[in-house]
Amino acid sequence: MIAYLADFENRIFSGDCCDIVARLPAEAVDLVCTSPVYANQRKNQYGGVSEADYPAWTVKWMAEVHRVLKPRGNVGIVIRSHVRNWELSDYVLRTRLALRAWGWIEPEELIWMKPDGPALGNNVFPRRSWESVLWFSKNRKPYCDSKANGRPCDNIGQFGFSAKGQGNWVQVVKDRRISGIARCRDIVAIPVALNAKGNSHPAQYPAELAEWIVRLLCPESGVVLDPFMGAGSTAEGVLRAGGERRYVGVDVNAQYCREAEARIEGFMRRRMLPAPGTCAPGRRTATQNCLRNFDGNITANAGTTDVVPAPCGVAIPRRP
Repeated sequence: MIAYLADFENRIFSGDCCDIVARLPAEAVDLVCTSPVYANQRKNQYGGVSEADYPAWTVKWMAEVHRVLKPRGNVGIVIRSHVRNWELSDYVLRTRLALRAWGWIEPEELIWMKPDGPALGNNVFPRRSWESVLWFSKNRKPYCDSKANGRPCDNIGQFGFSAKGQGNWVQVVKDRRISGIARCRDIVAIPVALNAKGNSHPAQYPAELAEWIVRLLCPESGVVLDPFMGAGSTAEGVLRAGGERRYVGVDVNAQYCREAEARIEGFMRRRMLPAPGTCAPGRRTATQNCLRNFDGNITANAGTTDVVPAPCGVAIPRRP
């Protein structure tokens, strides 16, 4: 069966991420923005992934992502290692190295600073107030609009700039000013207090963080995939970022999918935006009375995106 991207746009699916992503058309996604379950956490919600298995588990679902990602596409993963028994876990480090060995390129490091982060972690160590946004790409020239999150500045050029030459300090540029939009920094400060209320997800990031990542790494007409959608922060971030961007959401927990859909509908009512997927004639939307499952059959549906075409769980199905 031929897969059409329009069948997935602006919809949230419940099921195993690898099975659903495997059904997306090749090179259709511009950005994957997500925060997968951290090692040895959320066992009640997701079954959990051990530290030992985490690198291989990540490499497997990222292999599916690699197929659907456009040549200049990006992946942004919000994550941070935990401290246990007075030692920082190395599972994130091992995961990064495993992804590099597989063939992914890591262009830069990005940081989400949480100025109001709770006092978590070892009481002797400094407070944990930031998380990594791991940035991966398929090639060495990925899409990046560093001015999308920038601010107007009357001094983005170099002036009176000194550089250390061969043993001496030399003047390079004199009295030169350039006005315009400055590039954003590689660290963004977004309060945890902005997390959405009214859902049961135990760990989420603010939609404003997703918006920042989307504006930086996804073109205005691009498609954003979140294979671990959770509370729907990425979907809302895509809508906040504007343009003609669309999202595709997946989560193994059907309850979170329903809550994410309700969150998006509420957000759009507040913003007075048209329903997702209504911008193109003939496109099926998330609120239609019937949805087509992945086998091509029409099934009755009471206006929900809770499509469960595959068994849930973290097990990764083999490709045929």
